[in-house]
Amino acid sequence: MKNAKVVIAVVLMVFTAIVAMGYLTFHRSDSRKDVLFDTENVVNDIRIISSGHHSVLHPAGRDSVRAFLCTALSEMGGVPEVLPYDSVPSRFGGTFDIADLYCKFEPEGKDTSDSYLMLVAHLDSRFPEQTPKGVVCSYGAADDGYGLGVILELARGALTYSGEWRQGLKILFTDAEEHELDGIRCALQQDNRLFDNVGLAVNVEARGVKGPALLFEMSAGNARLLDFYKEFATSPYTYSLTSVIYGMMPNFTDFTYLKPLFPGYNFSVIDNLGYYHNDRDNFSNIHTESIAHYGVQLEPMVREYLTGSQYSDTEYFVSESDKIAHTVPGLGTVCMTKAENYTFNAAVLALFVLAVSGYAAFGRIRLRNVLLSACRLLAAGILAGLLSTAAVYAAARLAGVPFSFTMTRYLDADWIVAAGCIAVMTVVYLICFVRKSRRSEDFVYEHLLGAVLLILVISALMLVLTGENFYLMFPAVCALAGLLFHLLMYMNIMSLPALLLVEMTALPFLYNLYTAVTVGSLGVIVFLALIYLVIITSLMRCFLIQRR
Repeated sequence: MKNAKVVIAVVLMVFTAIVAMGYLTFHRSDSRKDVLFDTENVVNDIRIISSGHHSVLHPAGRDSVRAFLCTALSEMGGVPEVLPYDSVPSRFGGTFDIADLYCKFEPEGKDTSDSYLMLVAHLDSRFPEQTPKGVVCSYGAADDGYGLGVILELARGALTYSGEWRQGLKILFTDAEEHELDGIRCALQQDNRLFDNVGLAVNVEARGVKGPALLFEMSAGNARLLDFYKEFATSPYTYSLTSVIYGMMPNFTDFTYLKPLFPGYNFSVIDNLGYYHNDRDNFSNIHTESIAHYGVQLEPMVREYLTGSQYSDTEYFVSESDKIAHTVPGLGTVCMTKAENYTFNAAVLALFVLAVSGYAAFGRIRLRNVLLSACRLLAAGILAGLLSTAAVYAAARLAGVPFSFTMTRYLDADWIVAAGCIAVMTVVYLICFVRKSRRSEDFVYEHLLGAVLLILVISALMLVLTGENFYLMFPAVCALAGLLFHLLMYMNIMSLPALLLVEMTALPFLYNLYTAVTVGSLGVIVFLALIYLVIITSLMRCFLIQRR
């Protein structure tokens, strides 16, 4: 019986991993037939856009891309405007000329709308950069071919129902975004009319070539924005925590200038940094499932905004309050106000007190051992994190790559280092856990409650510092639910769905966090992975235990 339970658990864990990593969700975006978005059209556009370098050091290439975009907008019935800005100071010395591209589409029978949706992407690629393989230059297939192609296709789809529009559409393709955000800055300073009556701004970016198209940044006061996104985006994928993380990164986008002025969203793929701002960002490395994921999220949102009469009020999305959001692939996106989040945290604390009291009353735990378990886990996590960071630092030095906690790039063996560190940590932990759990079943309960105690302490700190801790508190809820079902109802079987929920939450979050902060922050990833591993392993043991 026990062997059968192990097999069932392993099979379900493998299936859950497949769901968690998006193979039944965002990876299947291209199969959606209920959205007006043809990924093949975007691919064809990107093929042309990325056919040559078009950075600020390649004016002829930029002219070619701009001309292509102008033709595409004209073929849709638009009247695109080229907006030249001369004598822009150059980081390479002297000055250079740039030109944005702007086009406006109105509802049928109107010359001017009360409110507009503005779609933004940049038309320049990254200028040459020094890499371990020498000086190379991006072809801009993803950054920002993805943005340009996606916006063109969104416009094509939207124009098929232009008779239903109540609001207008503005498209702005900025120049020299990669060079100090010059295009958006000049537009705001010298052509502010472009932004008249903008009620919602959407910037489409790429930081890598694959992975889900994350809604990774929003303007302040995001409550109504998140409600709108959750209701209308197909296969939504967002963490409001990424706005906090992005603030720590040395990156900026056109949205940096837009977000203080307009309610809006910033979308981007964030995987893989080895294909970012270098010659690997070329047409041969694009990922159609990622392109499609932009489309299935944005197309229903564009349709709703353009056709809904309530959005004629440019203040519709303005809010004084913020919400937190966390997507669990396969389950959906959780949104909570700050008040709801505090209530949730208080409820988890109450469940912890109930679980500790119950297990203590049954004589299954000692409070001293729970506290010691939390301290040991904290020490083990810090040690594992430090050793992992040391391993990455050593690998970077051997490869001749600059080490940075948030931007370690061009380390080709990064996944080997990361997988190796996590594997070693997992093996060492499992050996220790199996030995101790065989000696005493009570160790499992004390160990799991110690992990939850540590989570509660860290979560309280994160709540104060960032306002975000769902990625820790939800696994804590799962652990406590498994423990309470096991204790009060002798339903040890409930530990299995609890551990599967933890796995479904942990895997995509750790993966996306890793790709966002790079291998330089592997120590943080390993620390969190250890906490998740403790919960999953302990719940598995609870599932297999036959006695109360």
